[in-house]
Amino acid sequence: MRVLCSEAVQDPTKVEATVRAQAAERQKKHLKANAERQLTKEQRGAKKTAKLTEDTSQGVHIAVFRINNLSNPQHKYKVETNATQFLFTGLMLLAKDNNIVIIEGGPKGLRKFKRLMMVRMKWDEDVRNRKNQEDDKRPKNQCKLIWEGTRKTRYFSKFATKLITGDPSAAKEYLTKYNCQNFWDLAVCESIVSEEV
Repeated sequence: MRVLCSEAVQDPTKVEATVRAQAAERQKKHLKANAERQLTKEQRGAKKTAKLTEDTSQGVHIAVFRINNLSNPQHKYKVETNATQFLFTGLMLLAKDNNIVIIEGGPKGLRKFKRLMMVRMKWDEDVRNRKNQEDDKRPKNQCKLIWEGTRKTRYFSKFATKLITGDPSAAKEYLTKYNCQNFWDLAVCESIVSEEV
């Protein structure tokens, strides 16, 4: 409007209409360019998956956690959901007093998952936030990282949950199928040490 000051004095309405039309045209061109650059739903999904998928060609990072009590369904849900969201493979093995979570993936996702397990999750929360006399006698529920390392290949092809009822040695037999029974031995040793302390 200021550029066209001599014409604006002669016919201000016409100049204002011209300026508004030019501004509307620029806005329309801008929105059209944005719409052309916008990703489709499939492209957005592929981009998100590519962002989460980490390069594990140099080796797979593995972490093994031991949790005293994993009976709270909210805790199980958080572990399963986060493992699948980070595209991890592994296993959540639920046994009587010895629950282990084995996670395989890239270093960045594993670092976030460790923070979830060790810091963010409140393991001693009761399902209904009630305190019973029996609960006071039980040891404090906690999560411990019992092993962390790398390996060339994965033990598991996907993330799964397995409930072991009855004899605890069945858990070791189940892990033998995946050639990682040593994780169960670590968890048992950790539980013995924590009982003594």
